[in-house]
Amino acid sequence: MRSKRMQRTRDALVAHARALTAERGLAGFTVEELCEQVGISRRTFFNYFPTKEDAVVGHSDDFFTEEQKVDFIARGAGHHDRPSPTLLSDITHLIVTRSRRHDFTCRGHQLYRDIVRSEPHLLARLVAAGETQQRDFARLIAQREGLPPDHPFPRVVVRLVVGLVFSTVDEFFDDDNHSSFEHLLQRNIAFAQQLLGQRLDLTDPTGNP
Repeated sequence: MRSKRMQRTRDALVAHARALTAERGLAGFTVEELCEQVGISRRTFFNYFPTKEDAVVGHSDDFFTEEQKVDFIARGAGHHDRPSPTLLSDITHLIVTRSRRHDFTCRGHQLYRDIVRSEPHLLARLVAAGETQQRDFARLIAQREGLPPDHPFPRVVVRLVVGLVFSTVDEFFDDDNHSSFEHLLQRNIAFAQQLLGQRLDLTDPTGNP
């Protein structure tokens, strides 16, 4: 398990690499300059990332910290005959905590746009990293819920939640919005919970076979 210090260093490298790339492009700064901003040596940098480009993309397993993963799994213990009662709340808490940790602001959103504009080839890698994070998240839920890694339930949960997150992101960055991302996400997930809490009857209401 990574130490908190290592996690902070990785986060700092990613944040500074993205800021420099958005401002100057990948060719506009050196590994040495990046290391100087973070306060580490060039040799230490290569313990974390093989290239500047990898630092910009980040690690897929940095979606949540190791401490968060351990706590998330532990909170699902003992409910393997049905979804653990706090699963939805715990997922929401994870996402909100991540948004606080990763500069989820208009500034941060613009940073991503500037990176893609400066280095368009990175878009495919950033999208692939996001897809990997979603698969890892589904496996994390499966582990918590005591399900096989390929069980469809965690995948459906992740796709549902990610869809709500994307919708909330669009709403959050709307020019007319004055609410926090956290408030909007919690409200939208509550709406989904109200809908999915209804009794499911798949018989045809018209009586047709």
